[in-house]
Amino acid sequence: MARTKNIGPGSSSHGGGHARHSSGDSDEEARARKRPTSRYAQIEEKEEEESEEEEVEEEEEEEEEVEEFAGYFLEACKKKKMVQKLSAPLGMRMVRSVPKKDKRYVAVDYKTMASNAYAELRLTLAFHGRSQRIAFDPRFWKLEHQDIYESICLLPRSHMCSPHKHIDIPFIVKNEMKLGQGVVDIIEAKGLKGIMKFKQDWNEEAILQFYATCFFAKDKAMTVHWMTGGERLSCTFERFAELLGLNGAEGYSIHSHAANGIALQPKALAPLYPPGHASKAVGTSTTMIPKYAFLFNCLTWTLVPKSGDYISVQNFAIDLMLEMAILDRKLNVANFIFHEMRLASYSQGCSLPYGPFIQAMTEDAFELSIQLDCSHKAWSPRFDNKKKAPMPVVAPPSIPVISPPSRFEKFMAKA
Repeated sequence: MARTKNIGPGSSSHGGGHARHSSGDSDEEARARKRPTSRYAQIEEKEEEESEEEEVEEEEEEEEEVEEFAGYFLEACKKKKMVQKLSAPLGMRMVRSVPKKDKRYVAVDYKTMASNAYAELRLTLAFHGRSQRIAFDPRFWKLEHQDIYESICLLPRSHMCSPHKHIDIPFIVKNEMKLGQGVVDIIEAKGLKGIMKFKQDWNEEAILQFYATCFFAKDKAMTVHWMTGGERLSCTFERFAELLGLNGAEGYSIHSHAANGIALQPKALAPLYPPGHASKAVGTSTTMIPKYAFLFNCLTWTLVPKSGDYISVQNFAIDLMLEMAILDRKLNVANFIFHEMRLASYSQGCSLPYGPFIQAMTEDAFELSIQLDCSHKAWSPRFDNKKKAPMPVVAPPSIPVISPPSRFEKFMAKA
């Protein structure tokens, strides 16, 4: 009698396979039950679990650090007198003060650094992630920022920020013949009217913080990043020109066409002086043709602000004044201001320019209003049409000459 083969679920025959598929388990689960788990596989699984746990712990620690720093920053802003929230109409008050730091930290004096090395340093001070924010003072991002603020921006000088005034254009139009015929034509042809009329009060501390922290990125949008009141802000060149009421895409760019990025020499100003003028005196505005001399006075309050020496023409002011003699092309005013602002941030000793323009950019990017402590006043030349009568010459009173007593007179006085 032939024996019949017992075909069951545990059998390895073809029929047993069908029985396995009929159950609810998948093929992978079935293989996992059959394949014995090696010791090395268990160790690998354990290591993977431990690495995942470590990553989760690191993420939680980073989140705690960020929250802790945010709380510290808010508490520091409330305690410090340099940032105080006042009533809504006044806005936030910002006052100059020496950055606070750890007692063991030795601040770097960037005033003594070589000018080339300092300019190269400013090119590297980009803003990175919050983990790179290591400054002791909450107003700054890096330690370099607060050291630059202390050693350069707070230098004792007559004007930390260059003085600015907006120009009284109607007064110039009315008195053009007295100031220099052709001045109004140059202002119109070069597109200077809008920037000369621009009016904006500013806060000195906000300007100092800008120059201590600003970083001009080399991207297509020409973005500038800086800090105000502990917040990181940014603005593109297009937005900057729009805030000033200018078109940044039109006009001749002086800095872009400068040979090797270097300004012209003062001798290039010779066409702005009267014929036969001594070449040694080239470089000052007082001896220029009247219309150019007056125009330079207007520019020293707007595009090339100065504190102290108001008559010497230096650096890119030479290129700017030479451009005033070319009336058939417009000047890209926004581009000139933007590049001069960048060059000023690389300098270690000049007074800091463009307070009104930087303030307009700051108020556009900063959420809170800022209390303004510097007034942007109007400027117009002073001259008197009435000739004053000469003062009468009065002879000085006669003083009697008293000679010292002789020896005989002394003898008789004693007798």
